[in-house]
Amino acid sequence: MNWDFATIADDLARALQTAEQDLQLQQAVYGLDALDERQMHALLAEQLASQYDIAREVHYPSSFGNKLTHRLRCDLVLSPLGQPLRLDSRLPTLFDPPNTCPAEKGLWLEVKCAHQFREGGVVHTGYGAQWRNGVVEDLRKMEAEPRILQAGMVLIIFTESPEILTHDLELFQTVLIKEEVLAGTHQVRQFPIWQRNEHRLCTIALWPTIQRS
Repeated sequence: MNWDFATIADDLARALQTAEQDLQLQQAVYGLDALDERQMHALLAEQLASQYDIAREVHYPSSFGNKLTHRLRCDLVLSPLGQPLRLDSRLPTLFDPPNTCPAEKGLWLEVKCAHQFREGGVVHTGYGAQWRNGVVEDLRKMEAEPRILQAGMVLIIFTESPEILTHDLELFQTVLIKEEVLAGTHQVRQFPIWQRNEHRLCTIALWPTIQRS
């Protein structure tokens, strides 16, 4: 199966925009930018459940045989609806679904969040590091997996303006080149959010990995 990253980016953006609209209707005190990464993963899994089978915290295939606590894990793995991912962390049983999806056919996604401001509108001094460190490391981790054929890095970014976002995306592309990370052309989707912590814009940037042979 070939995954369409433009469609995935659309679906991710739609999922978060729906959640933002729900928060606005509730007149919630806290917005999307108040969620930590694990809460964001849970939100995406819930919102996308009608379109895909989704597995969370999935062990990377190359770490098979290690103790479970020592195995690296991927945030989200998508598979076609009705074909849950075949997990190697548990033995097969008679009650397993007949149409499971092997690792090679799933879409492996690491999801990170970056915030320009902290709670209260205080400038986040680690904003740049949120892009450079974890994202580059996760891209390298995915591209080196021989059994993962399609994967991507999702960065959910909260900023005060489109101009800030455009500037930071350009800088990050430079970082990827400098670090010699193999990533394809990124997809970008964005929508306005209620201003709570000086953030006015939510952006979803999705980079497909280019798997090393």
